[in-house]
Amino acid sequence: MVEALQEMEVNRLGLGRLRIMQGAGVFKFTVDPILLAAFCRINRKERVLDLGTGGGVLPLWLAGYRDVQHVTGLELQEEIAALAVKNVTLNGLEDRIRIIHGDLRAPDPEVLQPNFKWVVSNPPYLKPAAGLIMDNPVLARSKFELTCTLEDVVKAAASLTLNNGRLALIHLPERLPEIMAIMDKHGFVPKRLALVHPKYGCPPHRVLIEGRKAAKPGLLIYKPFYLHNKEGEFTGEMMEVYRGGELPQK
Repeated sequence: MVEALQEMEVNRLGLGRLRIMQGAGVFKFTVDPILLAAFCRINRKERVLDLGTGGGVLPLWLAGYRDVQHVTGLELQEEIAALAVKNVTLNGLEDRIRIIHGDLRAPDPEVLQPNFKWVVSNPPYLKPAAGLIMDNPVLARSKFELTCTLEDVVKAAASLTLNNGRLALIHLPERLPEIMAIMDKHGFVPKRLALVHPKYGCPPHRVLIEGRKAAKPGLLIYKPFYLHNKEGEFTGEMMEVYRGGELPQK
């Protein structure tokens, strides 16, 4: 792990001023947390908690491009939490972002209070399966539910949000029925949903969903969002997201 951290390189994050330290053996950001940040409709003064923040992509994006003033990132793996702290410092966002090393399954009440308007998460997508889990423990924990399950994430969100709080997730479309059932179990009513397609003509490979506590029933479904056009280039809407823009509703 120490050698991997020493091999970090600084790359551009999005099409603006943000930068991020990353390395293939420890942490390499994907488009998924960026899509989640673009999906969320967060007021700049609302308090946000990112469960399983990794290298800090979501907090950096929300604070750096969306002007959110109070973002907390919780990360279980100590070395990755330390990397997230470095990324916050690299971008000069210490006054807006706090990174905490801790376990979402047992959040420290002295550190985390139930005062967040939003909880967001790009959790592990896959259930453990023999023969599929890679040898690298850091990457394995980011992809497979080895240290937390989908329900662990939603349960933690329910305990840390305000009475009218919101939970936003990015996940796999095939797990959408499970996501909605778990949200309902923990008091979140699904209110917004978007399906993300890798390119035109392909089925969706990601789902974005927002649930709210104590909300009236009623689900807003966005138009399909495409990452690439038929030529394999980023769509105009995806380029707008990379500039810090929001996911379009219609």
